[in-house]
Amino acid sequence: MFKRSLMILLVAVSMVTLSGCGKVQELTEEETRLIAEYAGGLLLKYDINYTDRIEQGSKDAAEMEATTEQVTTEAETEQETTEEVTTEIGKDVSGKIEQDTTEDTEATVGTEQDIAKIAGLDGVSVLYQDYIITNQYPETEEDSGFINLEASAGYELLVVRFAVNNTTEAAEQVSLIDRGLEYRIVCNGTKAANPMLTILMNDLGTFDMSVNPGEAQEAVLVFQISEEMKNQLESIKLYVNYHESDNAIDIL
Repeated sequence: MFKRSLMILLVAVSMVTLSGCGKVQELTEEETRLIAEYAGGLLLKYDINYTDRIEQGSKDAAEMEATTEQVTTEAETEQETTEEVTTEIGKDVSGKIEQDTTEDTEATVGTEQDIAKIAGLDGVSVLYQDYIITNQYPETEEDSGFINLEASAGYELLVVRFAVNNTTEAAEQVSLIDRGLEYRIVCNGTKAANPMLTILMNDLGTFDMSVNPGEAQEAVLVFQISEEMKNQLESIKLYVNYHESDNAIDIL
């Protein structure tokens, strides 16, 4: 194919250069260059091993643009998914109340006030008593037992206190640590948080003590609220979740 094209090309050039009553037709330098470029282009056009770099570059650019758009779309989708995940209430081990939540499940929330009944415990009761807001818990060194909690800068401790009562005539080992109970507090209907993880002996989340007949032991859940929230408190609810069912206890 190459030889045939080359022969045709040479004949064409000869006809141009030798035509005209036997006179030699002289070509200008520009005409010679144009013919050479046309000849080279014609040969390369029929060369199966030749790739047009401009055309290939356009294809590469189009493919790269399509790939970039796909990566961008995937990144945007991943970002949207991340944003959706971060709007959920997470396990905040600091117990800080700083995440928004919307209470839209009031119709399905129970009103049982005894946490022992919620957890299916017999012979005991766990009832809300009161709450305090403080910088440190326990508030006095005598009650600390070498363990105390201090609020982070700009925050206060919200300590919700409960009475664990033995309603039987024998000593009862009251263990809540393995019951699968989950707690969260909601302030002013929109701000929610999980309790702090502590090593307090009377932390309700890890409570495991022997309680004598007629005796009451104090247990607590500790949260952190901002100083700004402290001055704006209008309502406080404690949500106790057991087996994916919520019960709301009014604190304020």
